[in-house]
Amino acid sequence: MLNNEILEHMNKNELKEYFVQYGRKIKIEKELDLCSPRLSDSYVYYLDKGIVSLTAVTDEGEEKVFLYFKENRLLGFAPVLARFFGLSRHKGEAFGIDPKTDCIFYKMEEKIFNQLLRENREFMIRVMENITFNYADLVNKHYEMQGNSAGQRFCKCLLEFSIQEGDMQCVPKSFTYVEIAKYLGVHPVTVSKMAAVLREKHIIQKTVRGIEILNIKELTQMAEIPWSF
Repeated sequence: MLNNEILEHMNKNELKEYFVQYGRKIKIEKELDLCSPRLSDSYVYYLDKGIVSLTAVTDEGEEKVFLYFKENRLLGFAPVLARFFGLSRHKGEAFGIDPKTDCIFYKMEEKIFNQLLRENREFMIRVMENITFNYADLVNKHYEMQGNSAGQRFCKCLLEFSIQEGDMQCVPKSFTYVEIAKYLGVHPVTVSKMAAVLREKHIIQKTVRGIEILNIKELTQMAEIPWSF
C-alpha cells in the first residue's frame, strides 16, 4: 500500500474542492449501477461518502469484483481519459461501478474535466495522485492474493471496509459471504467457515446491520499472520 505520508496528503481533499466547485452533488442508493458498462459515460465521479465496487461481467455472465473503494476516490475516469488521449478501449471490456452502500458523489462533465486537465496543473497533479492510488490498490490486492492466506485476506477485508455506525464498527450487510467470496477468490463456504472461527474467538458477530467487529486489535493481529480453519 501507499505510505502514510501520501495517504495523509491525499486526504486533504484538494481534488474534492474542484469537484465541489465545478461538479454537481448526487446521492446514489446502494445496488444501483453508477457507470453501466453498456453505456457511454461522459462524467467523472468523486466519491465523497460510502463504498463502491469495481466490477466486470465475463463472457459467461459471471460478475467479478476487482476492487472496493471508500471515500475520497476518483472513479469513472478511464473512458474519459481514454478519449482525452485518443485511445480506444478494448471491445471486451465491461467494467461498472456499483455502490455497495448509500453513497454521495460529485460528478463533473467530461468537457469541464478535460479543460481543467489542459489548463490547471494542480488539478492534473491531484488526478494523477488518485489514479496512482487506485493502481497501487490493484497491485496490492494481486500481491495479497499470491502471498497471504485466505484467513489473512478475509480479516483485512473486514478491517478495510468496516464503517463506524454509532458505537459499533460494522461491515455493511451488503457485504454478504457470497460478495466477499467473489472478492477474495474463494468459495462462499470457505468464507462462512472463516467467519465461524472469528465468531468463536468473539472477534466478530452477525447483526441485522452486517458484520460487527467486536475486537479490532485481535482482528488486526490475525490479518498479519497466516492462519487456516
